Amino acid sequence: MNNILSRLHVRPSVAAIVGMVFGACTAIAVALVGLFAHVFANELGVRGWVFVAVPSLFGALFALVIYQGAERRIRTIRQSLSRALLVALVTWLSVAGLGTWVWCVPDQYASCMSYALLLSGTVGGGPLMIAALIAGAIGGYVIRTRPPAFRKSADGH
Repeated sequence: MNNILSRLHVRPSVAAIVGMVFGACTAIAVALVGLFAHVFANELGVRGWVFVAVPSLFGALFALVIYQGAERRIRTIRQSLSRALLVALVTWLSVAGLGTWVWCVPDQYASCMSYALLLSGTVGGGPLMIAALIAGAIGGYVIRTRPPAFRKSADGH
């Protein structure tokens, strides 16, 4: 695989790799609570796959942003895990915020947001945290073991 990528002169960034890993891990985490999500989605009149896709896409997006330049800044797996927890926290807040914005009346945003945070944290918080730690550990491992041919030099080339 490395031989093929080096011949193509493709340098996948750590942020892209970790973003894909976060998307997959978040999808697995949400699928673990899938029965509850599908029942809740049916009550709201929304397709069940939306409840899996939205957190996964948010997780991948925030991992792309938070892990930018990670190969220069992160030296240990512990540092990657702290970024992973930040990705999980921002993903949780954004999913609850999106649910509040979509399904609540503007006069009740504050109370609805607190209920959305409580409900989503109670139901999906554990699996999301485990998924974030797994993705963060994989991301830290990728950063530490990245072949020299794919590391960027200090000048960015």
